[in-house]
Amino acid sequence: MDVSDEKDIEVMKTSASRCRGHVHVVEKGDTLYKIAKKYDVRLFDVMRLNPYVNVYNLQIGDEICVPVMSPTEQSIYIVKDGETIGDVLERLRMDFDTLEELNPTLSDVPLPEGLTLKLPVIQPREHAMDDHNTPE
Repeated sequence: MDVSDEKDIEVMKTSASRCRGHVHVVEKGDTLYKIAKKYDVRLFDVMRLNPYVNVYNLQIGDEICVPVMSPTEQSIYIVKDGETIGDVLERLRMDFDTLEELNPTLSDVPLPEGLTLKLPVIQPREHAMDDHNTPE
């Protein structure tokens, strides 16, 4: 691996760590098109949020930022016994700021079992993907 490859990897990790949406970890067989389809978002939006990702060479373990709905659209997560905010963030692959927007009284201590946390919902497509967006 040359120095330019290392810089690309660092930039990609930095972009995903600043993700204000959901972080998807690339698995075998994933493409940006499949990831966009899985979360029901536009391919263009996934590409816009991940400008440094090499779309022709996704690697297992790469982190892809996927857009989410505004805080007015929500789902819930029920806290399990002994979980902290850190545990929840790791499990959901979400950043603290996103979770705190919907749950402003959070702190990183063991949370009461059964506590309901509000979560943003993955953003639906604005327009159906057409054949021009398909990498196949």
